[in-house]
Amino acid sequence: MTSIQPPFSALVDNEVFAVDDTSAQIVVRTNPATDGEVTVRVNDHLTTTITTHAGVGVATIGGLEPARSFRIEVLDRGGRVSTVLRGTTRPPIQAATKIATISDVHLGAEEFGPSKRTADTGSGPYPLRCGRAAIDEALDWGAEALVIKGDLTDTGAREEWAMAERLLADVPIPVMITSGNHDVWSTREVMPKEGASSIGKTVEDVEVLDLGNVRIVLVDTSLPGKGSGDLSRHSGRVLEAVATDNPVLLCLHHHLQRTPIPWFWPPGIPPNKGMDVIASASDRNPLMLVTSGHTHRNRRHRLIDDKVTFTEVSATSDYPGVWAGYEITPDTIRQTVRRIASPEATSWTEATRAALGTVWPRWSQGRIDDRCVDVRAQR
Repeated sequence: MTSIQPPFSALVDNEVFAVDDTSAQIVVRTNPATDGEVTVRVNDHLTTTITTHAGVGVATIGGLEPARSFRIEVLDRGGRVSTVLRGTTRPPIQAATKIATISDVHLGAEEFGPSKRTADTGSGPYPLRCGRAAIDEALDWGAEALVIKGDLTDTGAREEWAMAERLLADVPIPVMITSGNHDVWSTREVMPKEGASSIGKTVEDVEVLDLGNVRIVLVDTSLPGKGSGDLSRHSGRVLEAVATDNPVLLCLHHHLQRTPIPWFWPPGIPPNKGMDVIASASDRNPLMLVTSGHTHRNRRHRLIDDKVTFTEVSATSDYPGVWAGYEITPDTIRQTVRRIASPEATSWTEATRAALGTVWPRWSQGRIDDRCVDVRAQR
């Protein structure tokens, strides 16, 4: 795969955001004052249009051939090629179990940004709009279970859990929820177990769901009143849960720090509170992917002498505004992080792109190879 926006490079207006075996998700940007339709031409023969709203349009181009390079041309209003996007689709995989994740929804939040804060001017709370759109798109994709990897609420207030009830009330597939640091702030009104139980869900220290020949393991790494996390306190149950012949998707809220002292904010799980557990887990299962939220960025890491793939997935509620889909077979775990395409969400997430000037999108988006990841069994 190739990316037209490697990390920390100059930002571009149009981009390939995600690819799977037969499609590519692309983002086109226009002047917000001239919203309408943008024409794109794929591989010199397929022409389609993308509708933009508030200066951005997100669409999936299907019908591509697996494991083949493609060329997408974005045409200006005069029919001239303004941008050429290139990429490569991924190899085909057999029929897979489909699992979707969201994280860092922050229900109850009203603004974004550490200094010059971005206020929401849309219709209804932006966390609810983004969460609903992400779930709807995941369901349309065919998700068979939904995993919420923490920070469903912004402060753990009762009214935020009531908003969570509205968000999840009609979801027709199994939903798993874990706590994030925002859910257990010292100023919280209720703990997540109480808040989630009021909407008919559970928050367990370690929750396991077997779906076909796939096992989802969701671990509560939160520490009440603290921003950092701890995986080691659940080591026994985690190791028991991953000891299966089936592939395992191990989901956390906090990311795994690779250094004892965090070199960026927010702090995650220190090495002495997590790496030994991950090393032992990899010895017990030949096909496991570890994924987290918390950092609001997309990154792929190789841990434990390259035996373990660990991904950080960015937030649902701010730029780039995503959900992640996992296609899992007996020998492959495929992660594809997609931008939420709904205009109700992108009008907000594009506004938050300006947080910290040009630093935030460079930091949060990552490379396409951070978002689109294949893990194969090591036997």
